[in-house]
Amino acid sequence: MSSNPTRNQYQIKLFHFNEITIVDDQLYAPQSSTRTITVSDSIYLDQLKRVVAERDPFTDVTDVIFMLKADQIDEDDPSQLAMFERMLREGIYYNGERYVRSIKSPAMGRTQRTEFIQEKYVDDLYNHITLGKMPPLTNIHKWEAALGVSRSAAQRVLYIPRIVVIPDYEKDTIIEDVWKVEKCVEDSKQQKLVFDEKAKQREYFKAKKELKPSKEQLHKLERIPNKTISWNGRTKSVPYQSEFKTFNGWNKQNRRVKLETIPFPARSVMYNDELYPCYSIEQTEEIPIIAINEESIGFKRVEYPKYENKNVQFFDGQGLMSFQFAERIGQHLNLFYPPNAVQGRLPYIKGNFIRFDLMKWFNENNVTEIKDVFGELQPIIDKQGRPIDLILTKSCFKAWHQYSEGEAKPKCLFENITEYEALLKVHNHNNFWIANYAKPAYQMNAYTPLTYQYIHALNLTLNDLYQLATPLMDVIKRVLHGQKNDTHGKWLRDIAYTKAFLHMLVQEDDEPKDVDEEPDEQEDEIERGQKKQFINEIIQAIDLNELMLYDGNVRKFIVKQAMQKVQDMLKGRIPIRGSYFYLTNDPIAFMEHASGYPVTGVLKKNKAFMNRKQGMHALFRSPLTIFNEVGKLDFIQVHNQYIQHLDNVIVLNCCDLTLARLGLGDVDGDTALCTNDPTILKAVIDAPTIINEDDKKVAAPVLNNMDSIIKMELKSLHNLTGRCTNVNTYFQNLALEEESLQARVLENSVLKFLQGQIIDATKNGLEVEIPYVLDRLAIQMPYFFRFVNGGKAEDYQYSTKSPFNQFCVKAEKYIDDTFNMKDGKLDQSIFSIESTRQLLQDMRKVSQPKFLSYLARIEPLYKEYNEQKNKINHRQKQFNELKKWERDNDTRKAISAEFARLREEYKTRCEEICPYPSVLASVAVEIAYQNYRTYSFAWLFVDGLLENLKQHENVLKREVRKVNRLTNRNVEGKKLTVHTGIATIDDLEFPLNVLDGVYSLFEIMGQYFIGYEAERETVVQISNTPSLLDEKSTRRILRNYPLGFSTLKKSQEESQLVADQVLGKKLQIQVVEHNYVHIVDEQGKLKCIIPRDQAIRRDEGLSLLDFDGAAIEFLTIEKVTKSSFKAIVHIE
Repeated sequence: MSSNPTRNQYQIKLFHFNEITIVDDQLYAPQSSTRTITVSDSIYLDQLKRVVAERDPFTDVTDVIFMLKADQIDEDDPSQLAMFERMLREGIYYNGERYVRSIKSPAMGRTQRTEFIQEKYVDDLYNHITLGKMPPLTNIHKWEAALGVSRSAAQRVLYIPRIVVIPDYEKDTIIEDVWKVEKCVEDSKQQKLVFDEKAKQREYFKAKKELKPSKEQLHKLERIPNKTISWNGRTKSVPYQSEFKTFNGWNKQNRRVKLETIPFPARSVMYNDELYPCYSIEQTEEIPIIAINEESIGFKRVEYPKYENKNVQFFDGQGLMSFQFAERIGQHLNLFYPPNAVQGRLPYIKGNFIRFDLMKWFNENNVTEIKDVFGELQPIIDKQGRPIDLILTKSCFKAWHQYSEGEAKPKCLFENITEYEALLKVHNHNNFWIANYAKPAYQMNAYTPLTYQYIHALNLTLNDLYQLATPLMDVIKRVLHGQKNDTHGKWLRDIAYTKAFLHMLVQEDDEPKDVDEEPDEQEDEIERGQKKQFINEIIQAIDLNELMLYDGNVRKFIVKQAMQKVQDMLKGRIPIRGSYFYLTNDPIAFMEHASGYPVTGVLKKNKAFMNRKQGMHALFRSPLTIFNEVGKLDFIQVHNQYIQHLDNVIVLNCCDLTLARLGLGDVDGDTALCTNDPTILKAVIDAPTIINEDDKKVAAPVLNNMDSIIKMELKSLHNLTGRCTNVNTYFQNLALEEESLQARVLENSVLKFLQGQIIDATKNGLEVEIPYVLDRLAIQMPYFFRFVNGGKAEDYQYSTKSPFNQFCVKAEKYIDDTFNMKDGKLDQSIFSIESTRQLLQDMRKVSQPKFLSYLARIEPLYKEYNEQKNKINHRQKQFNELKKWERDNDTRKAISAEFARLREEYKTRCEEICPYPSVLASVAVEIAYQNYRTYSFAWLFVDGLLENLKQHENVLKREVRKVNRLTNRNVEGKKLTVHTGIATIDDLEFPLNVLDGVYSLFEIMGQYFIGYEAERETVVQISNTPSLLDEKSTRRILRNYPLGFSTLKKSQEESQLVADQVLGKKLQIQVVEHNYVHIVDEQGKLKCIIPRDQAIRRDEGLSLLDFDGAAIEFLTIEKVTKSSFKAIVHIE
């Protein structure tokens, strides 16, 4: 069976809002833009291809659509809002054709992407997507979301299942302690203070932007001095703000520069090469202190013990698919298994469908028919002999949009499921679509990174964070430092561990992203491809000769990758043992509901099930704003035949408020991080669930026309979700500085409530605002946000008291101390070589005069290359220092393309000088390794490097094999037995193609590997460079010649002994393997060596590699060090 197929992907044009221009009173997209975005197969794209093919068979579908990105619109600029409205209403011209707004998914709305389609195709496309239904009056947000189902990136299954839609299920009452956030009686005096201060602050920020003094004006002012302070274990220069201060300086004193004095600063200060205005206290005013309390916020948190939660909905977004249908899906997707859960898509249908033996259930429970949502009885097997493939709840069937005047609830667009099925055929919908599916447990990551939101919802100490970081730090230390050798007590690189680490890097790049949403912009394929290619080249090089682990360029790359792992932790991405799993409600309870039985299910309150999981586990789901949203459930074993196969889906009970706690209204494909890490479990705070009983309210229906769409689009431009999250994090961090998350429970409860309201605002039409007293304080985000959003340290809070901020400070110091390490010379007493340079050169193929000639001609190109590379590196460094929202993909991709162009250009120019790969590689290695120690230039000529390295191949390999089937299993310390291609461990058996034997396992972050030795040659594509040897030589008599020698000793005393032994003696030069210059006595015993920097004297046109067999006499010893000496010699 072939591997899992990838989706077809297409590149379409991407334009930014500010690129659209007005010409002759019409809107035009630029002709010259080359920017693209990736779109994947979907119901939408499938139907669009049909429509285009019917009308214009020779037109490519990618030419009839483009994407507009409008995330940079200034909401305070009426002209920009009017321009955006005009684009939506009138369309945009491109290549002589008019393009109009097309179907938009909620995900596109969140990222401000709007697709435009050639006008002539739009009516036919809508007709096919809507199945010919267009309600004149509807909730426009829900209607758009229903059509947006068609845009999910998905894979097709050539089959339309028989579907039964059943009513939604609500549990009458669940009694549980809850918190609510409610409006409170406002204090009119305080509210006036808030209102006045909001207006004043708005004027202040506007004046700062508009009245800011010019650079020329600042240059003329007297400057205040700077001072040096300690900063996170370092020192830095900052303004000495005593009498005169900057805007931020006064802000920290709770004062603000008066509006009328902003243009007239009293002093200036130079900071980070930029001038800033400074003001005296007379030019400022005090900022009123408004206490944070219920009255100033306008909301209160109310506790309701044993609250009667009415009409709690379960199975929202859930369906069950038959074993037979799941088998069919697995075959169509070329899987080796029927998936236990799939995110399925059809027009108007979206849900997460769990594999369940429907036919067995119906047979064993004597059920012959079930009642659907239309009130019709559906037989288990219909008259055509079709069994039910899929049962889904009404919530999965997004077809309730038909409003009538005076009616509060909408009707379905279809009379019954029969009409729906008939219209699918009419409109050529022949495929069921899979947006995603549950991978087997052994294919899932054993370790998953936390987020800073998760960390700030837990009572974690600094020591707890160290404990969580230990598994990854152990890997990094092992990769960086290796293991201590028992024989000679030296630290040696761990070959097996490093090979496994490199294979994991490749795997990380190959892991699929979230398939339900298209990427915000086309991925930087150039950068990703370059990294993957280089990893593969490194793996090949190490496989040829394991000493390449000590290579300067290989080492630089591995150290950089390890450093990035540590830098990820500074963003909160600390990997813990656990994985994201799909969530679903009790399938037994679902079937009881579908069959018309009393609903009890098999799970009680606070219980959950997933086969092979037992005990207490914590559950996290983004976005997470407060500790109340962390779930804590007891996973139990359930001996029920119908759910035993579910070992990669979390089954939740239908008896408590877990879904509400996790911030979920549905189970239509959401996942949660599930972990039983003891450090995490003890940091979970037990607290009631926060509920919002108004979250199901929807806005009144409106006319289904462009006016309603524009109103919705303009409203969605103002998305406060990110700001609300940031303000919330500010107060969580403040609470942790005060050593208790509960210390800011009012602020965090209100912000959690408001975030839900912001998300629902477009559905229910509510206007939502973050209370000013909360919003104004979060001007500077906590210190750790510097690593999340980028920018300079001074853009964030100085305080680092909270545990995670302290963790970041320590990790920063670790990075500074650890990741500047470089490998120097290798210990020849252990490795037999001085440098990997000797492995990467083959001096047998070229005469030394020719080699020196190539060296002289290529070195200037190296200098040019390095100079240009440094400029691009500087651009990239500046780009990376920008805040996240200031970095644009165009610049990122341009920098990557510039690197690629530079490499290709100088590779070509060097090859024009020396068209012999092996020789060119030897020359480049001499320059990059020996002369400049920058390494990377030589890897432009990797074919030649590998050809040279092949001459030093170790045929006895240290093999490393990842044992995929052991991921997420606890087999630490156990052995793996393989017999006739079948591996056995505990009660598990699986195929494994290695020799029979018993293998030890080693683990890296929950993934298990076996290491063993085997004889084989590395299969690598290399060039076959002909020999360029000729009769020419640099050999000549050298009299009274100063030369340096290496003794391979460890002390000056030992080196002095060697110098004394050779003084006055006539010895012989011996060139070994065309690469090493040894000094030997008459018996051929090695006395000392001539190191490479002495052996090739380019300025003299001399190479001692030409002096094999020459006599050498040591006249005087000039200087002795612990491992070398200098001498005056005669060479005949």
